[in-house]
Order: sequence, then C-alpha cells, then structure tokens
Amino acid sequence: MPGRLAGTAVVFGAGNVGRGLLGQVFSQAGLEVVFADIDDTVVGALESERSYLHLTVDNDSRIEQVIAPVRAIRADDPAVVREALATATLAATCVGVRALPAVCRAIAPALLARIESGAPPLNLLLAENLHEAPARVRAMLEAAEPTLSAHFDAGEAGLIATSIGRMIPAPRPEVSRLGAAAIEVEPYCFLPIDAQALRGDFPAIPRVVADASVPFDYYADRKLFVHNMGHAMCAYLGRLCGDEQIWQSIGRPQVRLLVRNAMVESACAVAAAYGQPIGPLLDHVDDLLYRFGNQALGDTVERVGRDPRRKLAAGDRMLGAHGLCLAQGIDPRHVRLALAAGLTQLINEESLGPDAADAFLTEQGMADPVERALVAEYCAALRDGLDPLITLLDRGFAGANIP
Repeated sequence: MPGRLAGTAVVFGAGNVGRGLLGQVFSQAGLEVVFADIDDTVVGALESERSYLHLTVDNDSRIEQVIAPVRAIRADDPAVVREALATATLAATCVGVRALPAVCRAIAPALLARIESGAPPLNLLLAENLHEAPARVRAMLEAAEPTLSAHFDAGEAGLIATSIGRMIPAPRPEVSRLGAAAIEVEPYCFLPIDAQALRGDFPAIPRVVADASVPFDYYADRKLFVHNMGHAMCAYLGRLCGDEQIWQSIGRPQVRLLVRNAMVESACAVAAAYGQPIGPLLDHVDDLLYRFGNQALGDTVERVGRDPRRKLAAGDRMLGAHGLCLAQGIDPRHVRLALAAGLTQLINEESLGPDAADAFLTEQGMADPVERALVAEYCAALRDGLDPLITLLDRGFAGANIP
C-alpha cells in the first residue's frame, strides 16, 4: 500500500494499551510490531500466531480486525531486547507504574548500545498513566546506565509523553475465548504525543497527534483532570447506586448531571490555564459522556473506580482538578463532590473512622479548613445515597453549573 511505513515498533507491554491501541496504530501505519512482555501466555500466543484479533465495539457496531504482522519477545531477555531496539523505528512502553522500573533496567543497556553504534535517535513513547513520565523514566534509565545522561542531553534519544484517551477494559471471558491475545476497545482512536520532545526523524503515523503549537501539558491535564476525573466520579457514584457497569451509572440522569458539571468545571480550568478556547473542551466533555455510555464495551464500575487511595492523591485526577480550579478562580462545586464520592469509597473499603476525610485531605496537602469541611459535608450526605446529596446541592447552589 503506497505511503505505508517500513520498519519495526517495539512495544514494551502486551497488555490492554499495547494490544488495544499501540499495536493497532503502529501496525496500520505499516510497521511490524514487536511486543516485549513477561506474560508467557500472551507472548506465546503472539509469537505463535504472529497476529491477534482486535475488536472495536460500540452500541451500534462491531468491527473485527486482525493485527499483523506482529512478533513477541521476552522483556527480561537482555540479548533479544538489545537486538530489537538496535534497528527499531520507534519504541514505546505501556507496562504500568509498578513494572516500569524493571522495564527501564531492561531498556537502558539496549538503548546505550544502540546510541554507541551510531544509529539514529530512538524515540521512546511513554504510554503510562504517570505524572511527569519523561523525567521519572529518565531517572530510572540513568540509574541503570549513568552515561545515558549525556546522550539524552545531546538529543540522541527522546522520551516522549503521551496521552492515552482510548478506554480499553480487561478482555471479557467471551473475548478471551476468541484467542489468548484478543482485545476489545472503543472506537475512539487518537494518540497525542509531545511533539516538542521528539528527536531526529519521526514518521508520520495516522492517529498519532503531534501538535507542537500547543503545550503537551494541555493534553495531559485534559486527560487527567477532565476524562479520568469524570470517569472515576461516575464509577464512585455508580457504586453508591448499586451499579455494576459504567454505562448503567452514566445512564442515570442525576449521575450524568453531576458528572458533567464536575467535568465542565475542570474543563473551564484547563482552558483558562492554557489559554485555549472552551468550546472544543465542552464538545470533548459531551463526547466523553457519550463514550461512557458504551454498553457494548462492558466496562465495570469496579475497574474504573479501583485503587481510590491512588486516584485521590495530591496532583492526581480529583485533587489535581480541584487545585487547578481554585488556581484559575473557578469554584469547584462539583469537583468537591467527585472528591467526596472517591473518599466515600476509600472510607468504606478501608473501614476508616468518621474523621477520615478531613485527615486524608490534610495529609494530601489541602490546607484550607473550609474546603476540607465542604468535602466532609458531602461525604456525610453520601452515606445515605444520592438523594440527601442532591438536597444539599439544591440548598447550597442555585442552578446547575452548565454553560
């Protein structure tokens, strides 16, 4: 096919994001995808079949594709990792925060060998849900190979932040029965990357958005403080309503209204912080709400809401959105509710005491006692479900915060 690329993309992590987004995008551009992982089942299936089934589903359609050609290698085999990176067109990581240090220890010597061979700069795309991923990954790589520091400074390799917006739940049993590496995703398929961090020549890849005119932090904050915050809030409120799936939760008019209000508050703060127009962000909010209602995807309240302690941490989706709103002079009336909903799940999961909300927020750096008291009041109302909270909001706020 004219215009298709030649070469390989080495993807560290053959999990949901690796197979569900990166593998598809790179393969459809013409690159052979080499997955590096330590899961024997997935590595064996990919290496045996040299392909995998990719399903794109929504409420109205189902598209089946075979992603090929692909290969798989062991991420913990230094020799094969070195060989794969030596001639790679690009590389990416999507392994998760816990596995990232080990993966960086595997990548570092292979990257150094490539640089010392005189090969062109390698761009390593970091498809990780990790704040300040390039700086943190650089520190991990340099800890393994200190001489990499000078090479990064000289522009001989790039560490590229990305924003993963596609929703990819763990494969359901009926999907896994179609193949050990089969994966199911939503239709949304874009990969914004930090264009200003690219080194050397980077190929033009459809669906990869590299816009140097907009600070990449805009895309990162939009994902974390609008998408992730709203998604988690939907899960926490849905659990209070007894829902099992996200589409059930967002299908409740009260939940949808509260989630949209919080997302709009955060979107206004992101627009103000980066000097961007609010219109496209509001369109993005409504598109996300539509996507949350994807019944065919089968995304669960449990998956989206799990690990509330991490998601409520300072700088993450809830407190990060709250702080950005305050910094931009926007009253985070419904983002406070998102915080309270997450805290309610945390308190229930860990059987914490009545003062846990105030103590946790203090620990995470929320210094204003008035703000802490407001969130705690919402937490108290949520103990009896959504109706007392709606009454509290109606009494305290005249009109919904929707433009």
